[in-house]
Amino acid sequence: MAGLLHPALTYWVRWQASLEAEWPADEEKAFMDKQVHQWLAKNSIADKGLSAEELRAKLRVPIALARWSRQNWGHRLESLYLKRKSGLDRASCRLLFLNNKNFALEIYHRIKACETSFEQAVRDYDQGPYRGQDGLLKLQPLESIPFGLAPVLSRLEPGSISMPLRIDSGFCIVRLEKFLPTKLDNDTEELLLSEQLRLWVDLVVGFLVDDL
Repeated sequence: MAGLLHPALTYWVRWQASLEAEWPADEEKAFMDKQVHQWLAKNSIADKGLSAEELRAKLRVPIALARWSRQNWGHRLESLYLKRKSGLDRASCRLLFLNNKNFALEIYHRIKACETSFEQAVRDYDQGPYRGQDGLLKLQPLESIPFGLAPVLSRLEPGSISMPLRIDSGFCIVRLEKFLPTKLDNDTEELLLSEQLRLWVDLVVGFLVDDL
């Protein structure tokens, strides 16, 4: 009733998995000594109500889980990457939302003719959720871009804008700011492994909840 069962089971499953990580003892000690030192430089152990052993154990969990995930799914990284590649490309863009199609076309042509900037048009006319940030959507994976704009962004060149697009009951002009094709580097590997871990933990917790 307190809503604590699911998060408690989730943490327990993550904790148990972290204990199975293969980690040479001397390497683990040196790494964890450094982690604890860095944490204590910015935090007070007394404020958290933890003993030194409990702090060390808590700090170990996410680090050991990263090792455990790589040990379990590292051999599948290439196939996971190829399956997700297009959605992992990253882009940033600016969005200008307008209610009227004819007015949206007028603003589109004014921007194209350099009679106004995209940012100024957002400040003057935008009726969408990103007006306060000059219409900017920060760099993120295409699969996370809202309004189904991923296909549009993948066709644009940086700095170019789209014709007004119908979105819900209004219209949106999109300018691509930056496009970064994904590659299978360390950051991408960590993202893919963390997703596999999340899916596995959710599955195990689901079984545990059903059993309880």
